[in-house]
Amino acid sequence: MFRHILLATHGTPGARKAEELAARLARETGATLTVLSVVNEAWKDMTGDDWLNTSTTRNTFRRYVEGQIEGEIGELRKRLTPALEGLNPQFVSRVGTLDEVLAETARDVGADVIVVGTRQKKQAPGFKDRLDPKRLHPILPCPLVVAP
Repeated sequence: MFRHILLATHGTPGARKAEELAARLARETGATLTVLSVVNEAWKDMTGDDWLNTSTTRNTFRRYVEGQIEGEIGELRKRLTPALEGLNPQFVSRVGTLDEVLAETARDVGADVIVVGTRQKKQAPGFKDRLDPKRLHPILPCPLVVAP
């Protein structure tokens, strides 16, 4: 049924449901699984105010933010690896707007389906970006499955 599944996750409760569904579909169909972490491009604009008035301070802060993001993605990968054992997933992280990166990555990896979690009533701490169906649906290269 599926040859390649793209899973977009960030670890929230809804995304964890998508992780479970994508793993089950990959096991049932023998599909390749790619796990996508999207880093919102707005992080690059986090320069703060006057306290970041030197290039050294700005660069130090930028490296700190990059380290925090890499750490979160690393923790996600460490948590998912045992659950996805035997599937040999490819882990990908990209910077950009959520809808554009999702569609672009699906095209790049040749995904047959994209699996995402359902919109949660309350957002998880630290995660503020949400998919916008009006922007996403017209650019999707394949079907989108929203895990209940």
